[in-house]
Amino acid sequence: MRAHGFTLIEMLVVITISAILVAMAIPSFQGTIRSSRISGAANSFVAALDLGRSEAIRRATFVTVCRSTNADTVNANCSDAAANGYAANDWASGWIAFAKAPGNIVNTTFEAGDELIARQAAFGGPAQDRVIIESTAANPQSRSYNARGLTLGGGLLGMTLFFDHRDIQVAQRTERARCIALNISGRVRVARVDVQNNICPPA
Repeated sequence: MRAHGFTLIEMLVVITISAILVAMAIPSFQGTIRSSRISGAANSFVAALDLGRSEAIRRATFVTVCRSTNADTVNANCSDAAANGYAANDWASGWIAFAKAPGNIVNTTFEAGDELIARQAAFGGPAQDRVIIESTAANPQSRSYNARGLTLGGGLLGMTLFFDHRDIQVAQRTERARCIALNISGRVRVARVDVQNNICPPA
């Protein structure tokens, strides 16, 4: 009776072919993960803006979304400075959203009495290869909404943020990059970055 099974050579051939297929699939898998992280960051930011605008209208007060470098702490506040491995215009450091209390007039500062309504911790920590969210706005790195839902701060004429996942030492954005453009009316537009011209395409 003949025994059934695999010879050593057959097993080695199968293992070799499997290793080649896995090696070919890894770059594609890594790209999928990076694209997913970019989309997740962009969606979180849009959600924060939508919340800020709707809460400003509902509460009939100012609500601010600002960049933060300590959003996950009890002393969370706004920051326009580089810290923890994040550039001064990199919102991947995190952000907070807060409603201004009556009598508190500095919209770009989280003052005593203001109500914290949302927070986003840093994305992935200060790694070499990570999510990067670059803002084109001059300081302060914030966006405030008034009771009519109109935006103030962060550059009255508009603000664009570029979302990418790459080595922080590389300036060129990848083909996965997305951008979010805001205007004074509170309108938010999400688009794929024109990598060749390094811009957010106009609507």
